Amino acid sequence: MKKSFTSHSPSSDHYFIGPREMKLPKFEFEYPPSCYGLVVSSTKNSNKTELISDSSSESLLPPLIYFKIKEKKIQKEQDEKCVLVGNTLHQMPKKIIKPKISYQPDIFPLKALKKKIVKQKFNGIYFEDERYSQDPQFQLNYANLRTYYNAINLSNNLYVQPTINSYKAYVGKGNNGQLVQWILKRRWWWSIVDKDKEQVNFLWQQLRNNSYIDSIPESNQEIFQQQYNNDEQNIIIQDIQYQDLLPNQLGLQIQKLRKKTGKNSKIISYDQAQKVSQSLRLFEVNGNTKLHNHIQNNTHLGSKKNLFYNMKKYYEQQGLNVFDFLPQTYHIKNKEDLQNFVQQNQNQSIWIVKPAELTNRGHGIHIFQTINEVQQYLRSIHHHKNGAQKTFIVQKYIENPLLYNQRKFDIRCYILFTSVNGQHKGYWYKDGYIRTSSQEFSLMNLSNKLIHLTNDAVQKYSEDYGRFEKGNKVSFEEFNNFLPIDFYQTIYSQMRNIALHQFKATYGKLDPKRKENSFELFGLDFMIDDKFKVWLIETNTNPCLECSGPLLTKLIPQLIEDLFKLVLDPLYPPPQFYTQKKFIYDSFENRFELIFDSSMLDVPLKFTQNLIDEQ
Repeated sequence: MKKSFTSHSPSSDHYFIGPREMKLPKFEFEYPPSCYGLVVSSTKNSNKTELISDSSSESLLPPLIYFKIKEKKIQKEQDEKCVLVGNTLHQMPKKIIKPKISYQPDIFPLKALKKKIVKQKFNGIYFEDERYSQDPQFQLNYANLRTYYNAINLSNNLYVQPTINSYKAYVGKGNNGQLVQWILKRRWWWSIVDKDKEQVNFLWQQLRNNSYIDSIPESNQEIFQQQYNNDEQNIIIQDIQYQDLLPNQLGLQIQKLRKKTGKNSKIISYDQAQKVSQSLRLFEVNGNTKLHNHIQNNTHLGSKKNLFYNMKKYYEQQGLNVFDFLPQTYHIKNKEDLQNFVQQNQNQSIWIVKPAELTNRGHGIHIFQTINEVQQYLRSIHHHKNGAQKTFIVQKYIENPLLYNQRKFDIRCYILFTSVNGQHKGYWYKDGYIRTSSQEFSLMNLSNKLIHLTNDAVQKYSEDYGRFEKGNKVSFEEFNNFLPIDFYQTIYSQMRNIALHQFKATYGKLDPKRKENSFELFGLDFMIDDKFKVWLIETNTNPCLECSGPLLTKLIPQLIEDLFKLVLDPLYPPPQFYTQKKFIYDSFENRFELIFDSSMLDVPLKFTQNLIDEQ
């Protein structure tokens, strides 16, 4: 039997198919198979089967291998039209040509990439040392604390750099020294000692310690005259809790810094501080650095006679009458002064006589109905406890005082003088209180001090003490509600202006040698007449700090705290700390307000020199 033969040559003219190949099944193929150069093709609804030749080189392969190669070609063509983005293929636009790289990062085209580039935001880390807590809230609080200290020191052209981690203080007894100790102990970097007070960093006591002040170096820094213009002085500084403590120009610079971001919005380094101050001094605080709560020549305000002479001189220079601000006053030193006083005042008036020096809290005060009574009292020779002969201030008694519920009162206010790095500044304290007498006012009984003197040292002995007001004290807010006029717009503003006049009148006499670090808190006493005119009665060193009554229980501790935040903490800052527990206060708000600055140009230098020459 003859064997069948099939030609595999595409170019042959004859194809012979054996009997076995002719018996093909009739069905439809989803994919046309290929069989060694011949492709069997069947169409739908057709019983015919056609053989189609395939001239490709792959057609010589077996069918399964052929189709796999075909599929890879198709997939490769599709891949050439896509781009690999990360682990995902994305269809490329027709106009975009695939870059000649085998892999591309997960990015979009260049234009889209530029739009998505965002500047890295500040991460809230001001101190990168690993010892600092990386908590953003701690970092912000600590940066604000450092900025506050540096801002206060910059107002005195100073940058403080501590060289030790703890300081020693001595607090004398009396005048609520226990409260001062308690507030000071809250500062964990301070220790209180009870001996060797001449060697401590901070000395607080009732009377001035001249030997301690002499041990404080004199400042060799010149008084830096800052240039102010009207536009800057009229700008209102906002969003700074301690803005009232700073000169206006410095406040504006810090306000501009706050608009920046990150570390550039703070003052936490010496380099940053140098960009703010024009004449910055680097001051190293060590164990020999000293601070006293009294200044040289504090009696130029605290002495009744010196206050009168200084204010008289100042108002004369300004073309004003001193007796528009102080009651009519005479200083009686000898018989000649007494005779002149009698000749000038023959009319009937009530006079109050006070020791001209070395007295406060109502001691040695007498009220007389007539000139003859005054003359009789002053003819006698009086001596202080130290043996020095007394001189006296004689003032016309205010016979028409404004009354609070039919009783006499006066107003206690506070001012602060600071001498740091040779820079003199004066601050007004925004809070004060009204001191009332315990008995109704009357001119018929001038010998009763409970009617005419409102000092706590006098009133606390009255049976009616605290009967009408707790501790015989009234707050400014209560007093404002009592008055038919606005207290702050009238009386308060007059008192603040007179306080400013005191700083100007004694500039050059207070702390004449310009010690590096000292300060003085003064208590001012004002009276108001029935026409709402303000009268300065006296200014006291070592004002009473006793907490008599609920009002002072709140006001006095806050006064001392604000005082330390201003004059003590910036000069003796705590050492570096790294946890939130070390913060001693959360707010930098302060009730002191800067009203006088030796760098202001409105203080006449010629007038200042005249005061310095008069010692």
